Amino acid sequence: MIRQSAAVAILAAAAIATAAAPATAGPLDTLFGSAGAGSSGSGSSDLLNAGSSALGSSSSKPQHFGKLGRPDATNGVKSINVWAYAPKAQAISPGVYPKNAQLGVRWNSTIDAGPVVDGNQCRMEVRLSGPKVPKKAQLTKTQDCTSAKTFLLRAPGSYSISVTDTISGASNSIKFDVQ
Repeated sequence: MIRQSAAVAILAAAAIATAAAPATAGPLDTLFGSAGAGSSGSGSSDLLNAGSSALGSSSSKPQHFGKLGRPDATNGVKSINVWAYAPKAQAISPGVYPKNAQLGVRWNSTIDAGPVVDGNQCRMEVRLSGPKVPKKAQLTKTQDCTSAKTFLLRAPGSYSISVTDTISGASNSIKFDVQ
């Protein structure tokens, strides 16, 4: 009952957000960011921990995105949802951000049943690729299954950030441009 009420509230908020969103954004992309590979949505900090099961799918089975984790993984991670993260920068257009801004990725990890893993039982590798990325910024490691990482990106061009849990093998990535 609570899950159904939450889904109804989320879908109502998505409908309101769609009315104010540009025509190119999908109703859930506006509210959540896209959880699929290659996404460029900004996500929602309030709903970061909602997981894929909260997206209001008509299926009773949660959806998982990116490369799926091994079924026998000790931390139970099935998939990783990712969003472009620009805490203080305004997007120039969908998936395009200004240079000299803190830009990065937000992620959450979900188990097979859909709930989010919100602890430190992961072994995440966050890889940044793009023009003039310093060696120090190319790879960041953390145990946080749900978190965010930003980088100061000064050079214009196309960037990609992948998030991989080395325990389960689950991974996902985002791509965006800097002008």
